[in-house]
Amino acid sequence: MQWSPLPETPNAPGVGGAYLGTAGKSLLLAGGANFPQKPAWEGGIKMWHDTVYALGPRSRKWEAIGKLPRAVGYGTSIAIREGLLVIGGANSERHFPDCYLLTLVDGELITKPYPFLPRPLAYSAGALCGSKVIIAGGTEKPDATAASSAAYALDLANLTGGWKELPLWGGSGRMLAQAAGIKDTFFLFGGFTLNNGPKGLVREYLSDCYAFTLGKTWRKCESMPSALAAAPTPCPVIGDEIYLLGGDDGKLSGKIEAAKHPGFSKEIHIYNKSLDTWTQSGELPTAVIATGCTPWKTGFAIVNGETHPSRRSAEGWLGTAE
Repeated sequence: MQWSPLPETPNAPGVGGAYLGTAGKSLLLAGGANFPQKPAWEGGIKMWHDTVYALGPRSRKWEAIGKLPRAVGYGTSIAIREGLLVIGGANSERHFPDCYLLTLVDGELITKPYPFLPRPLAYSAGALCGSKVIIAGGTEKPDATAASSAAYALDLANLTGGWKELPLWGGSGRMLAQAAGIKDTFFLFGGFTLNNGPKGLVREYLSDCYAFTLGKTWRKCESMPSALAAAPTPCPVIGDEIYLLGGDDGKLSGKIEAAKHPGFSKEIHIYNKSLDTWTQSGELPTAVIATGCTPWKTGFAIVNGETHPSRRSAEGWLGTAE
């Protein structure tokens, strides 16, 4: 993929866990959290945000166009034909089951309620498969000791039916996994699960992958070459290939001081659904995790995100197929 920079967002130092998608021809970035004063290891306080920003297809700067119903982040965001679907999320006190649509009417931000999730969820992964939005994994509360192994589907052609629970995929519960949709099939990659350790909860990073075809059951796919979590998601899809853009392999998790962390991965891993194989091809211009990815213009946009533990970026990038 070839990468070109987008205008920086006016929310320095940027946020992690924002909702990213499109409304009409505009790119939207909403919510998220950061440490605006100083990093966590220096006693910095995590701040949650509710501002919604828009970038027009020919604009040179982002504009603040409104607010979310509350300050929130680390939910799931999926661009659908009607606008940006915001699903679940968290703040410092609780997780939420909220689901609503962000649209633009004559440049004005409109928030439309959608069916709420059956339970509060944050740190889930989701994607659009035909007319259905599917999300999987996550946690139900800030002090959760286990990650969810549940998946849910919302039929956009039958909103009155609400969210339906899907069969279990057979692997561990997980959070901050990566997801993609190709036609009627949902793909779930990696993430990490939570285990009890001698000093409290520890993250077990995962490399296993699963696919769910609508009307059928889950099947196990070829595992990733290494464990990976929190890459921008929904992952870009080009033909039969799904692109995992960077991510956190967990090799330094709990093993290095946050201030000395060298940054997350820039590697691009590609899954071919027809061949059930993985290849590695190229790198990102910068390493960011815990942010969305959305089709926009002729490519895929990633905006803001975390470059290191508790460090954010105000940058944005547009990737296009070579």
